[in-house]
Amino acid sequence: MTRKTTLRLAAAAACLLSASAWANDKAVVSAAFKSVFYLPVYFAEEHGYFKDEGLDVRIDVASSSTNALAAVISKSADFSLHGPEWTAISFGRGAPVKVVGGTLNRLGVWLTCKSSFTFDGFKSLKGAKISTGAMPTTSTSAFLKLVKNAGLDPKKDLDLLEVPLGNEVGPLSSGQADCAVLYEPGASQAEAQGFKVVSAFSREIGPYTFSAISTRQDIEPAVSRKFVSGIDRALKAIHKDPEAAVKSGLKLFPNLDPAVVRASVLRLINDGVFADSVALPPQSLNDALQTQVDLGNLKAIPTDPKWLDLGWSNEIAKKTY
Repeated sequence: MTRKTTLRLAAAAACLLSASAWANDKAVVSAAFKSVFYLPVYFAEEHGYFKDEGLDVRIDVASSSTNALAAVISKSADFSLHGPEWTAISFGRGAPVKVVGGTLNRLGVWLTCKSSFTFDGFKSLKGAKISTGAMPTTSTSAFLKLVKNAGLDPKKDLDLLEVPLGNEVGPLSSGQADCAVLYEPGASQAEAQGFKVVSAFSREIGPYTFSAISTRQDIEPAVSRKFVSGIDRALKAIHKDPEAAVKSGLKLFPNLDPAVVRASVLRLINDGVFADSVALPPQSLNDALQTQVDLGNLKAIPTDPKWLDLGWSNEIAKKTY
């Protein structure tokens, strides 16, 4: 082998090593549903925020919160987006999972009623027929909490009609219910049909971790930092430029009425459902988990600190772009 050949081979090897050193990390995120609630992760991917951090992200849709977290536990995904209570439940059962940041720090649930229905606080629902999602689901759990806080007994004072998730508008549209407890885009779809949004749970309940970023205990800290950074930048961009968020939503849901998509995205921004950053306020998380404990969905709030790893999110939340 000549000296020139040796030099060429050495240079090629150096180039390969250099390319490998600069290659992006890869991660898969599993979202509970293809929902406007998870717009921040799609927004971050669309605008290249993950790539800017040196991370290639693939977004999968799991069809439920438990399936999304199961994908993380089985290592078919690296991160999942859903309510923190599912992570708390799985951690309590021995699963090596943790929460590393927040995405939705207020409840994205709205009470929508017939235009003829007079709503004057939750006490005024006594005797009403209410369409809700079948339990267990956060929307119904939160609704029951508000009803009880108003001094009503849900079993005695209300006529609850539990339906499969995503079908809550049906009984309202058909006249079978006076009101419906809705996620988005359900609330905006109902509004487009002439019904009225009478209560935003984000304002009724205040800070509440509705969705968080979960991962496994063994995920590389650098990968976690990159993913959390991309989400943080997306959240801040959504608040800074709502029209850009609407455009992203229209791309994500091309088959929905554009007016409904617009109303849905803006409602999530204006009602404070999209978090300002990935920071996860302790009181917000505690209130969310305590609600699940009170309703019997969670035995107790985990006390083992290993289930929370908020160092990166607290640091990154301070950044400006």
